[in-house]
Amino acid sequence: MDSHLPEYELYAIRYAERDARRTDHFIGGDPHDGPMPMDYFVWAAIGPERSFVIDTGFTAEVAAARGICAVRRRRWRS
Repeated sequence: MDSHLPEYELYAIRYAERDARRTDHFIGGDPHDGPMPMDYFVWAAIGPERSFVIDTGFTAEVAAARGICAVRRRRWRS
């Protein structure tokens, strides 16, 4: 491994959950339908000189429309 590359600590932060079924998660459904809850996360990469937040999520409005229960309120910064 290159000793010049910085090392990062990675953290997964759970911010929402959704009770759903398998057919809700797959395009075209799933022949083996059954319960399949889903958790949603943002990621934090903490390094010696800089840190990053990796967010592949959605807004509170989109969560409500999809029936997703937010367990944390995210704050958007511009």
